Amino acid sequence: MRKLFLLLPLIAAFPLFAAASSWQDGDRPYRYEVNLSWGGFPMLDALNFSGYDFLSVPDEVPCTPRSLADIYADYTGPSYSTGVISADFNIQFKKWFALGIQANFDGIWSSLHSSDTGERLGNCSGVAFSFLPYARFTYLNRPVVKLYSAVGLGIGAGYRKFDNNGWEETLVYPAFQVTPIGIMVGRRVYGLFELGAGTVYVGCRAGIGVRF
Repeated sequence: MRKLFLLLPLIAAFPLFAAASSWQDGDRPYRYEVNLSWGGFPMLDALNFSGYDFLSVPDEVPCTPRSLADIYADYTGPSYSTGVISADFNIQFKKWFALGIQANFDGIWSSLHSSDTGERLGNCSGVAFSFLPYARFTYLNRPVVKLYSAVGLGIGAGYRKFDNNGWEETLVYPAFQVTPIGIMVGRRVYGLFELGAGTVYVGCRAGIGVRF
């Protein structure tokens, strides 16, 4: 099953490259886009990798409070995240339609402290990656400003550990992301801003890209 999950993004991305080879120039000055962006809160990864998933984290996982007795147990300090760092490659097939591939990364970490002394016992940390082919639909297309929505489906994977006792785990899971609204401003070089929700991030992200 895990091998099937790993193959799904490649299968989904194949039509994108096959169609690109036969795409003919029309009145679109640029066919491709590459952009980098940052932002958003990695909701699923925060649950999976910072120890707050009460339903799916095994009992032996540290950094996970489970009962009233845990009030007197060791406790976690503040949790921190890099935010979601994304890289996209898009192919514009129509004025209103594009297919793209997105790669994402984020890291999350927090510390565990003794309830008796306050001494730091170790770190809970995790990293997560996701890979999503997606479709983008543009409903306002002007030379400088574009408004669009997008939906993507792919695969996510991550690694988490507690360095005080050597506990570690690797996870593989389906990934999806919906962008109800996004805006691009610029011609060859452009800025972008999106509002989105899904396993990759919840909230907004911003970035910069180039068309060619």
